[in-house]
Amino acid sequence: MKYCVIHNPHAGAGRGEARARRCLALFSRGGAVIDDVEIRRFEEAFSLSREANLAGYDAVVAIGGDGTINKVLNGFFDGDGRRISSARFGVVHTGTSPDFCRSYGLPLDPEGAVEVLLRGRVRSIPVGQIRFHAYDRVPAGEAGGVPSPHANSCFVCCANIGLGAALATRASSGIRGRFGDRLGTFLSLLQVLRSHEPEDFRLLVDGEEVLLSRVYNISIGLTEYIASGIRVHNAAMRERGLFYMMTLRDLRAGSLPSVLRKIYSGRPFDDSAELSLRACARIDIPSHPTPADVEHDGDACGHVPCSIERTAEGLELLC
Repeated sequence: MKYCVIHNPHAGAGRGEARARRCLALFSRGGAVIDDVEIRRFEEAFSLSREANLAGYDAVVAIGGDGTINKVLNGFFDGDGRRISSARFGVVHTGTSPDFCRSYGLPLDPEGAVEVLLRGRVRSIPVGQIRFHAYDRVPAGEAGGVPSPHANSCFVCCANIGLGAALATRASSGIRGRFGDRLGTFLSLLQVLRSHEPEDFRLLVDGEEVLLSRVYNISIGLTEYIASGIRVHNAAMRERGLFYMMTLRDLRAGSLPSVLRKIYSGRPFDDSAELSLRACARIDIPSHPTPADVEHDGDACGHVPCSIERTAEGLELLC
């Protein structure tokens, strides 16, 4: 197999460079045919992945954190969520939050990760796609607008609408370097909750209108682990090819401790007024009074209105 390896030396607050070099040395020692490309700017990961897919590589490998992995992932798909090649997807995580690797049982040590890539076994994994819309110009005196196609973006773990984008930004600001991945993200969540203003949302969930008041965050996910260690028991949903939609809303000071315990316990929970979980195939937010932030796999990626569904084709992950 011929590999294109796209690595980010700045992942993990710069600590990823040594691990990336170790992985490349192990690749060479294993006799693999590789072309290694170091990204200089974060945005390059997408264009380099797309070029590698179109160039006929057998596998395109991302070495980096969540952001690098997501950009390389997006290079496998066109704007309609269809694969542009038959290349396999490989991952070596060198960032701070290995939710994707934990969910799919991928080793975190360089030796184990490279061994997985070299043995060439694959499994098909689902991929989500967000279709963003922009408001057209509206005549004076009229409220709202008519959505028009604007941009698309793919994800493999989870998309968040609401405070998720602010949480990702805060958690990536250095606090995880001081307190560790899980504790740093938890402390960031507490800080964001203090300042975030909940909003009311009108959704279409599989075509059914759902009205939600005082929403802090809506998570639409595919993997078992998200947000630096939160575990979502979604095996039954995953087997049916569905997303989970986890909604955090109507938080009060008295209920916050019990809600946080549910989120971080790693155990299944019963739905409540504040925290609920349901399965779905498609979520639409056709309009919204404000451009609420949308985040996926650790990075802000746009604003509502948007639609979220599975891509037309999955992805073959080297595992």
